[in-house]
Amino acid sequence: MSINRFTLKLISPAFIAGSDKNFPEMRASSVRGQLRYWLRAILGTQNPSLKYVWDEEEKIFGSTNMGSAVAVRVYGDNSKTEKVAMLPHRDKGNQSFQPALHPDKTPKYELELVTRPGAKIPPKALGALYVWSLLGGLGRRSRRMFGGIDLIPVDNIPVWWNIPQNGDDLANTIKTILELLQSDSYQYKSNEIPPFPTLHSQHSWVLVGKIPQGDKIPYDNYDDAIKDLFKKLLRIDEFRDNPVFGWAKSNSRRASPLIAQLRRIKNNYYPVLTAIRSHPSDTIKWDVMSAFMNKAKDVFGGEFVWGGW
Repeated sequence: MSINRFTLKLISPAFIAGSDKNFPEMRASSVRGQLRYWLRAILGTQNPSLKYVWDEEEKIFGSTNMGSAVAVRVYGDNSKTEKVAMLPHRDKGNQSFQPALHPDKTPKYELELVTRPGAKIPPKALGALYVWSLLGGLGRRSRRMFGGIDLIPVDNIPVWWNIPQNGDDLANTIKTILELLQSDSYQYKSNEIPPFPTLHSQHSWVLVGKIPQGDKIPYDNYDDAIKDLFKKLLRIDEFRDNPVFGWAKSNSRRASPLIAQLRRIKNNYYPVLTAIRSHPSDTIKWDVMSAFMNKAKDVFGGEFVWGGW
């Protein structure tokens, strides 16, 4: 048996729960779902075949036909929660307050990746974990800077695992790991869009924000960063209600291809925006997402570290 242990901390409120949405809890199944998503995004940089992606995912996280090679375990206190505004850009009279795990009340969790006796942790599982720790989050609204995480290895630290020390280091770390994962990858044709989300450099875009527009220092709290995301970007006339950012209609639903998250380094908060282009609809105008990312670069004082279109 091989066990890799990590300390998991929240850096922004997480709307995460089981069947009862009124009782937030950190759940291993939620972490596992994130690892599956980012593993598929990584595999898509190497081979565009859905069969290849499914086969490789099955080897690591199992399926209805095969048991998982890796178990995910999470330990911690879920008893301290707080109601948090899900739409922080709105005034209190037009707000939705929902119970959440709060970073000030839940200091840390323990996360473990565990294999069967005699088996080592698959490198691709650690790669998915690492990319999640750099780009992803947990729970509802985790694509809008909620559920931000800080993940620190406790032991058996992979040699390529780096803990960034500042904004520039964070940008370089993300660029380096994505270049490593995509080495010798498949090249798409100029008009070919993947059928599923992938971190391939032709169809994804990563921006690291460093100094907010008009400021001289990074954000010192998550709330201001989230409000800027909405008030200065998502809710301005140019982008308001555009279907490129996802939709939830009565007869269909599509998750946003924009994953806006935060990373905390020494009490400073850095926006990390990942846009992933895939092919769910011919009506999506990806030039709008391109305009959004360029606008976000100005708002967050950012640097593009990966991809673009």
